[in-house]
Amino acid sequence: MRKIHRKTRQLMALVSVICALLVFIVPLLTSPIETVALYSNELLLVAILVAVVPSAVLDYLNQKWVSAIEKQMPMLVRGVSESQETGVTIIKALEKVVEDKMVGKPLSDEVRKLTVQMSWGTSFEGALTMLKDRIGSPIVNRFCALVLEASRSGGQIKKVFTGTSGFMEEMKEIDEDTSAQMRPYIVVIYVAFFVFLFTAVILVRSFFTPLEGYPQILSQFSIVGVNAYKDFFYRNMLVSAVTGGLVAGKISERRVLGGLKHAIVLSIIGYAVFFILIPPNWA
Repeated sequence: MRKIHRKTRQLMALVSVICALLVFIVPLLTSPIETVALYSNELLLVAILVAVVPSAVLDYLNQKWVSAIEKQMPMLVRGVSESQETGVTIIKALEKVVEDKMVGKPLSDEVRKLTVQMSWGTSFEGALTMLKDRIGSPIVNRFCALVLEASRSGGQIKKVFTGTSGFMEEMKEIDEDTSAQMRPYIVVIYVAFFVFLFTAVILVRSFFTPLEGYPQILSQFSIVGVNAYKDFFYRNMLVSAVTGGLVAGKISERRVLGGLKHAIVLSIIGYAVFFILIPPNWA
């Protein structure tokens, strides 16, 4: 478990988008236009997966690293507060927390970096700012902001750690409670998506397909055939899967990127349902 740097994630996102564009460009240059049009729906799904999957994997790994740190932050603050009660310096207090294994990896690695920077002459404020920038977590950012503001205003760091330990635990509990309360709304998004799939399947199989044998009736609805309706519902399914997944991520994790995994799952499920129940008309 390690941090995935933001530049790495941004570079991967750019490369993924370029590869997704190539999914369409290469077949256009190497295959007849009729073949590309015939498999356009499949190419669209592959392009979405190529653009989304790498970023989703890196975001998941990075968020797992951040979550592991956030979970241990209350223990770190409490440990430093208790150690400072004995009169040791902030550096010794941080080192003692790591030596006593009150926190484990990956937070212990970050604390070691913090103590090394301070022992080399970096100020406490500077080292804490670098820690905040490295982790990039809302919980860690709030903690660092409190400590830095107290330090700049002339307050005692010892009292800040003592008062913040309880606040960190409460903040973590509130975050967990909020996530638990938002889970039912994720279920609503999935249910709505499956309702859309069910409606599309029923309309195509039980309404438009039987009418295909009666062109005089079908022509009253549109000049296009049943295949056009299949494509319409299929592409709407992909749009619903991606947007619904991103909304689910925003609701559950307060991050849009956290919904990439939901978008992947919904897209694959939707394609499987369409492929099995509304099979494509390949030549």
